[in-house]
Amino acid sequence: MQITTLVPAYKPKYLVELLTALRHQTVKPAKVIFSDDSPDQAFVNLLNSEPIKSAVADLNIEVVAGPRSGAYNNFRQLLRLFRDQSGGPTELFHLLLDDDIPYPSFYERHLHAHGQGALNCVVSRRWTALESGQPMRDLPVPPAIAQHAQRMLVLGSELLFAQTAGVSSNWLGEFSNATFSSAMASELDDPSMDGICFTGLEDLGAFLKASLSSKLGFINEHLGYFRTSAEQHSANPMGRPMKLAHLAYIALTLAGRRLGKLQATQAAANLASLCPIIAQRYGHESDMAELCALMPALAAGQAGAEEQFMPIWQVYSGASARQEMPAAACLAIG
Repeated sequence: MQITTLVPAYKPKYLVELLTALRHQTVKPAKVIFSDDSPDQAFVNLLNSEPIKSAVADLNIEVVAGPRSGAYNNFRQLLRLFRDQSGGPTELFHLLLDDDIPYPSFYERHLHAHGQGALNCVVSRRWTALESGQPMRDLPVPPAIAQHAQRMLVLGSELLFAQTAGVSSNWLGEFSNATFSSAMASELDDPSMDGICFTGLEDLGAFLKASLSSKLGFINEHLGYFRTSAEQHSANPMGRPMKLAHLAYIALTLAGRRLGKLQATQAAANLASLCPIIAQRYGHESDMAELCALMPALAAGQAGAEEQFMPIWQVYSGASARQEMPAAACLAIG
């Protein structure tokens, strides 16, 4: 079983750390594909320069020009490239953000976990680190899972929906601390469930979507870190990405209920708690006015509120304007 590493590249200042982490994996990826979305093709230039070029000669690296049409389109391009690999894709893939770091045993432990059964997704724990890479805190994993005697757990969709979407919490993490079966590449290209878009929480949505077709593997070990910095979307609570994330919890709650993964009472309780928070935080934002006007009705479970919410959300999330990705241009390495 082999894995392909997909790097949606934009911030080149962490490149040396990322390459060092990949070179020191106890089991190296079969291939590493960078989609260079930087304004000046910084990644291909750095990878062609010494001493980096010689240092990574043992990694099978490919670089393509990024689409430069938004962060998630950079992800989508990589998923398409993975699916279209000559000779067929590897059994597994890993979306590794350019500022996150997997620890040396990351691939070894994930490959072992995938080998235990037909799992579409395996997630491992990770630290949240300072920009320097120093771990400083953990995610609030439910105690029953965090304190479990086993290091490898298999979790069902009902538990996952109830403990994440049903309480507006993501303790699973991000793409960088997860690996997927090749079959999930097409699924991740469509961030929706039951026709409900979850743009804004593409990572959590992908984990939950994967759990619909097979159980999710959870490695109860910290096998990497998520780097924090002032450049991240979460550093700007009034930015569009954070607005989307708040609204995506509504979308995931509704999808979970419609799919029978959340009880009606669970979904109603979460909306009653979440919707007033959204209205309070973003009610004065002009781009959120139409959506925030619906929050009281959604919170109260009024008839017709969901039907009013969905078309507005489809437009605001960008789902209604979604298009196929064009072919990527390869950039030379060597």
